[in-house]
Amino acid sequence: MADQVTSFAFDPRTHLAPKGIRGLWRLLEGYRLRYFGGMLGLFVSTGARTYVYLLLRFFVDQVVGRRPMGWYALVAAGFVGLALVQAGGSFVGGALSAQTSEGITQRLRNYLYRHIQGLSYAYHDKMNTGELIQRVTGDVETVRSFYGHQAVELGRVVLLFGINLAAVASVSGKLALVTVIVVPPLVGVSAVFFRAISKAYEAYQEQDAKLTTTLQENLTGVRVVKAFARQQFERDKFEADNMGKFRQGRRLTMRNATFWPLTDFMSGMQFLGGVAVGSIMVIRGEITLGGYLAYIGLVGWILWPVRMVGRLVVEASKAMVSYGRLMEIIREEPEAMAAGRRVPSADLQGAVAFRGVAFRYGEAASALRT
Repeated sequence: MADQVTSFAFDPRTHLAPKGIRGLWRLLEGYRLRYFGGMLGLFVSTGARTYVYLLLRFFVDQVVGRRPMGWYALVAAGFVGLALVQAGGSFVGGALSAQTSEGITQRLRNYLYRHIQGLSYAYHDKMNTGELIQRVTGDVETVRSFYGHQAVELGRVVLLFGINLAAVASVSGKLALVTVIVVPPLVGVSAVFFRAISKAYEAYQEQDAKLTTTLQENLTGVRVVKAFARQQFERDKFEADNMGKFRQGRRLTMRNATFWPLTDFMSGMQFLGGVAVGSIMVIRGEITLGGYLAYIGLVGWILWPVRMVGRLVVEASKAMVSYGRLMEIIREEPEAMAAGRRVPSADLQGAVAFRGVAFRYGEAASALRT
């Protein structure tokens, strides 16, 4: 598999979609087998976790006070075995997802390094160095974190919700319906915050790049600053940019701080409602005590994935913003270094003359004309 990944001809300009989830999906090319292997490991781990509560239900309803002592040892061995399977699945899933994320980001960094070196002088003249540094470090790290955690976590959330909901339905269909009432409102809230947090994060990254540019220019030109006694001016400029980053960061943090308590409250109320309904059903004899205990354990692993959808929405929005910023660099046409050929008509002489040479900064008037 390593040879396959190494030999893969990675070229974002031809392999990647323009933007969005499609581009992030195509970035997985060459690593998809490892990615789905990690998903399989998480699937095994999730199934083992669910069977722990089903085994608890069996133990309470069918073993306690009804079977000989040998059954207690068998049930204990079952719990230990499920714990080992769960740990093994989590390890395999985590290891493969880490290999995927690190391999993708290594490949992306190498490509960006070569691509930036091939861009024209005019591009580097108009593009701030601090902006480039921010994109090839901070934005690449955001993409790496998405593949290392959030992308695999998305599959885990779907598996946790589906498997545990099926397990709850096996205990009681009524409890399963009560449990999923909160899902539509949570999805709606997540969709609203997805757009809001995407815009806030993009503004934060842009301000961070501006601050990095200011710092880089001051450090490289510190002798010029001191020669013209501009220390106070540059300090004030840095303070203004730093305060701008503080405001953008506070704005982003406040939106996150609004989202999490709201979803926590909705999930908590749903949990209390499920516990209350389950308790009434036990009293009425509609479900057994073991089924109720299993439900208490399973309901947390249904509501937790629903809450995690919000976090995944936030992180996915950040990853797509960072991916779009990287694609702005990748879309730039590299300079044609080998284009054209001129063969001198006579022997070369050792004289250099400038005729018809002009230079200007951007759209300003010409600074040099001969």
